[in-house]
Amino acid sequence: MNVIEERIRAAAQAAADTVAPDSVPPLELPAPRPRRLGRWLRAARSPGTTWTPWAARLTPWAAALAVIAIVITMVTLSPPAHQGGLGRATSTASRPDVPLGPPVSTYVRSGQVPPYFVALTPSDAVVHLTDGGAAVATIRPSRPGGKVVAVTAAGDDRTFVLAEQAKFNRVAEFYQVRLSASGHPGAPTRLPMSVADVKTMTDMALSPDGTRLAIAVAPGGGLQQVRLYSVHSGSARTWSATGSGTIGGRFAARSLSWAASQRTLAFNWSIHQTETVRLLDIGDGGGSLLAASQPTVMLAATTGLGRVPYQCLDDMLITPNGSAIVCPSSKMRNAGKNGTITYSTGFPEFSVTTRSLIRIMGHWPQQQDDPYVYDLLWSDASGRVLIGAVHSAGRDWVGVISGNRFTPLSNQQSLATYQFGTW
Repeated sequence: MNVIEERIRAAAQAAADTVAPDSVPPLELPAPRPRRLGRWLRAARSPGTTWTPWAARLTPWAAALAVIAIVITMVTLSPPAHQGGLGRATSTASRPDVPLGPPVSTYVRSGQVPPYFVALTPSDAVVHLTDGGAAVATIRPSRPGGKVVAVTAAGDDRTFVLAEQAKFNRVAEFYQVRLSASGHPGAPTRLPMSVADVKTMTDMALSPDGTRLAIAVAPGGGLQQVRLYSVHSGSARTWSATGSGTIGGRFAARSLSWAASQRTLAFNWSIHQTETVRLLDIGDGGGSLLAASQPTVMLAATTGLGRVPYQCLDDMLITPNGSAIVCPSSKMRNAGKNGTITYSTGFPEFSVTTRSLIRIMGHWPQQQDDPYVYDLLWSDASGRVLIGAVHSAGRDWVGVISGNRFTPLSNQQSLATYQFGTW
């Protein structure tokens, strides 16, 4: 599922949730009135736009379908801000409408957050400071006319692997880059593996010690594979599955993640509207992907009477200590004892062993889809400090989440840089 589809799905649910059973309102309104939709339309509609009386005469479900149709049109015409740029967002809000945390420098100096990250441009990879976002150095493609299409990091915040695509060539080649203590990259080292068609890659993840590279590939015909390569020798083991399941929904999502023990690789397994995180035992020699892995957290899109407790998006990661699965939940429906329905957003964390909810980081009440979390970019060892993306106060933010506090990393100019970053 791509980002546009995610927004359409969220809009459909939000529209449906506005219709309570047996609550059909009168079918006439005295006059047109301004109407606000969710965050995905704020940047694309004129604030003076009105709904004409024919819309008021629709039944509630027809009105919900009308909302969805408008959303489809708008997200098609206006790329979302977190899909490579700032879209049409014009808000000048100086802070998100959530509790603020300490300065970014505090997290960096204490070692809670890595000092550097690598982000992609249309052709290159650029090393940035986490605190402030300043560019330290640019890593050019190894061949003229080529482009860097993906990046993944080891656990030391110094070792990165880049996937490159040469001009007029579908093959993905891989290069290892190491940063100095000052963040400057050494010469890229070509790695002894490749993928025949870069478009078949759905994710990649470098092991914490930087010695193994896991790549998720969908070659076609319903085949899904996880290929595990030795960075030094290029030797590979492959686990495969066929059927209706897929690994992740879009290449920008983080569908593969490692536990620090390096014995377990977590991958997102999607079947229709159900997202499952499975743990692959890499001690196995390859073969059946599903037989060699065990499901740990399963989240259906709907549970019981249409309630949606956790609408987790594609970024479902295992914490490096292997204890929990973390995901960004755009909307959580909360039913009170008196029947009152409220909504919230945040980053729920589930126990790998019991599969139950442990905590929710950045757990904020939601009014008219604000705030709204949509990306998880990084987690510390225990899941107590995260880096993620949040929409609030009319614009998108990337920042550090600790408890229920949020510290923005990005300003209006550097947002896209952070959103395509890898720590």
